[in-house]
Amino acid sequence: MAAKQQLSLQERHPELYLQQKNIDRRTCTRVVPMEVLNLSFPRTGTMTMQTALNILGYPCYHSVAFFSKIRDCDMWNEAQDAKFFGKGQRFTRADWDQLLGDYKAVSADPPAVAFAEDLIEAYPEAKVILVERELESWFKSFDKAVIEPTWSFRMNFVADLDPFIVGPTRYCHRKWTTDWMRAKDAKEMREHARDVYREHYALVRRVTPKERLLEYRLGDGWEPLCKFLGKPVPNVPFPRVNDEEALREMLAIIARRGLWCHGSRAGLV
Repeated sequence: MAAKQQLSLQERHPELYLQQKNIDRRTCTRVVPMEVLNLSFPRTGTMTMQTALNILGYPCYHSVAFFSKIRDCDMWNEAQDAKFFGKGQRFTRADWDQLLGDYKAVSADPPAVAFAEDLIEAYPEAKVILVERELESWFKSFDKAVIEPTWSFRMNFVADLDPFIVGPTRYCHRKWTTDWMRAKDAKEMREHARDVYREHYALVRRVTPKERLLEYRLGDGWEPLCKFLGKPVPNVPFPRVNDEEALREMLAIIARRGLWCHGSRAGLV
């Protein structure tokens, strides 16, 4: 804990301090092969797995990328509109290559987690990882870290004030909660969360060939992951990031940044 406290906010949350790249994904193509899909549910260590895959040499996509590539939300909104709301064409591999072409791996935080079957079909050569937690332990974490911020007055107030980062991110996330989570408010999200969780894991196991699937448990370390991917075990500890304390800190940074952006535009700062 002492070592953690010695780090600055930027060192603890570097992904929030990257410069905006303003990338129009529709102008992009695939430049590296897609090799790994971590299709685990949010709050099962998706950011920890992202960090581990990065260490192993798989540049890994996670929705935290929005904070340096906010225009990614545009394509995610297209994908959600097509899949859930019947607007436009369902994404093909060519579309996913435009959106994810810089990455060899995906660690499927929302909204990517809602496209597990689509990504498995689009990348039949990719290996699939599933990390599952005990249901009630997972739900407690998901409630605090996902449901509460999604519907909190504070975060939605900031989103309404900030059309550049927090607003587009909130809008993108609201789409998957509306259809995939079958929720129009926090109460419905809590009511449906456990069922959606069970359905998701059943779906991934059903559509993934067994030879492509690793059932990984947090705490198992490098060995099973490296064996599955054919990689040597790194000479560094297995990462552990984005616990509830770190998430609260991250959300506070995002809220302050949103308020600062609003104040700057309004001439208040």
